[in-house]
Amino acid sequence: MKKYICIKFPQSISLIIFLFSSIIYSSSNSDRFTKAYQAESTPIIDGDILNDPAWVSIPAIKTFTQKSPDEGQIATEITEVRVMYSDKIFYVSVVCYDSSPEGIVTTDTRRDAPLNNTDSFMFILDTFKDQQNGYVFGTNAVGIEYDAQVSKGGEMMSISSSRQSVGTGAAFNINWDAVWDVEAQVGEYGWSAEFAIPFKTLRYASKKNQEWGINFQRTIARKKEVVYWSPIPRQFSLNRLLLAGTIQDINVPSTKNLKIMPYGLGQQNKVINQEKSSTDKANDLGIDAKLGLTSSLTLDMTYNTDFAQVEVDEQQINLDRYSLFFPEKRTFFLENAGLFSVGENTYYGPDIEIFFSRRIGIGAGGEQVPILGGGRLTGTLAGMKMGMLSMRTKAVEDVTNSNNYSVFRLKKELPNRTSFGFITTDRTGLGDDGYSNRAYAIDGALGIGEATQLIGFAAKTDPPLGIEGDAGSYAYMLEANRNTQAFTTQIRYSEVGQDFNPEIGYVKRLGYKKVLFRILNR
Repeated sequence: MKKYICIKFPQSISLIIFLFSSIIYSSSNSDRFTKAYQAESTPIIDGDILNDPAWVSIPAIKTFTQKSPDEGQIATEITEVRVMYSDKIFYVSVVCYDSSPEGIVTTDTRRDAPLNNTDSFMFILDTFKDQQNGYVFGTNAVGIEYDAQVSKGGEMMSISSSRQSVGTGAAFNINWDAVWDVEAQVGEYGWSAEFAIPFKTLRYASKKNQEWGINFQRTIARKKEVVYWSPIPRQFSLNRLLLAGTIQDINVPSTKNLKIMPYGLGQQNKVINQEKSSTDKANDLGIDAKLGLTSSLTLDMTYNTDFAQVEVDEQQINLDRYSLFFPEKRTFFLENAGLFSVGENTYYGPDIEIFFSRRIGIGAGGEQVPILGGGRLTGTLAGMKMGMLSMRTKAVEDVTNSNNYSVFRLKKELPNRTSFGFITTDRTGLGDDGYSNRAYAIDGALGIGEATQLIGFAAKTDPPLGIEGDAGSYAYMLEANRNTQAFTTQIRYSEVGQDFNPEIGYVKRLGYKKVLFRILNR
């Protein structure tokens, strides 16, 4: 006699939903809560917290736990952090008491210099409390400015990244530079610092009385000691948003942000010789503008763009036959740049980026191509992360015709480092040939518990000119990684077709299949 197992359909659906929810809705382990207080008076941003009456009534956060060298133990030095806000500014102060202030270490005074080998203080803000996106601010005992944007839950990248960043794909964009102030002082007590961050620098939800994710980190260099307010295991860093604490009672302003940056250039050369004289004149005008449509949606616009003030690239030496990667540093493209990142990333830089903004304004041989103008919309709308970009470049004789570049990105983020999204790019030549190139990709990530994550993407492009058929114009990657206190384990398979051709993207090499398996022991 045969036996049959009968499964009722509604109960099966309920079971699947329950199991899936238990995977992606893994909550943070942090039980740390604090409050933000309305400022009764405006602090003087000079680094002197102990003698500033504006900070006297603000309760201090004092409980810090070691990550190293003695994980889980109480910090050996006292740290006091206070948080308050006004109608326009978010303030943070820290007093880093030190039993041997003469031993305070300062190794670098450049903006965004790594803070892991110097006495320093950093904090992270998860303004949407989505455990996916955040802002990092930091300084050392001499008051340098350190800031970055975190995306993708802070996976795949240490917060000690140097200025020559591997770009935005590694979830940590150190090249983002915001407008804010910090000052520090050193005294017999140790050292202290004050941060003043305008709300217009941050992006956040529109509701009042918000809760943000937050965490604080202090490094005591001579002891090689790193301590956190919300404890972090040794395999993670401050950018692990899943482990951030919570700050409550933040009443944010709802004002719109408008920033206009015009420029004008003029030049006159007069040449005089015995026979005649000549005068050459040249001038140029342009404008950049940033408009906060809402507190979470920003529109950037540019006309006759000038990038003369952009930081120069770090020098690299190429010892192989593959392309070098230079990260984007032009301010116009940097805010929320991680939203557009789809591809295969490594610790040393991406092997694949479906959209690489440095393709805009640079010819095939590295020649400068003037940008006529364009716009860029990024942020959150109806619960979705959205990014749109449209740029037009001028024609350059014997280099390139005028081109129009377009990008559309849509991404849904879920708890526990889970997300899925879509991106499409288009380059349309405005010359007589009407040449165009398009690329399409889907990507996703699934967080399983707190230690495991599955990630992947699949992409298709138009083939290069002269290639019949599109069988080789593809790329995809699948990866599983697990990060525990004892081991980091990673397994990845990626494949790139010989005709894969994202013309406003970056591909290190074509026509390969690659298997990566790595185990790191701590």
